[in-house]
Amino acid sequence: MAIRRVQTTGMASLVAATLTFAPAALAQEVEAQLPTIPDAFEDLMSNYSGDFFSNRTIGRQAARMAGFGFPEKELEWDANATHTAFRELLLLQNTADPTLRVPDLANPYTSSLLTMPSTQSPLVGTEFIFERF
Repeated sequence: MAIRRVQTTGMASLVAATLTFAPAALAQEVEAQLPTIPDAFEDLMSNYSGDFFSNRTIGRQAARMAGFGFPEKELEWDANATHTAFRELLLLQNTADPTLRVPDLANPYTSSLLTMPSTQSPLVGTEFIFERF
């Protein structure tokens, strides 16, 4: 079986086209950009209900008139998602490190009125009169 010139020319043109239109490979790794906490909460607050401009489109208003898409339920879903994310974030922040125990700060109030020496004749107008039993 002889290889025809048309087949080799077609194969060569296919290889040339593949090399021409193939995307260049990058040797660098692209790090995934995770959203910040404020950005994530902002996305959660309008995930189901959308923002003002997306709620005012003709298609969205027609769907609401036809009985699809209840704004109250969408807001409830957004609030539930935001609340769940907030609780998870607080739980993560509070349980990530061990409990730190520090000594109390110096306090100038080391005594109370009950431990102060009482006088037999209190001043007129004072509120704290302790009688001995």
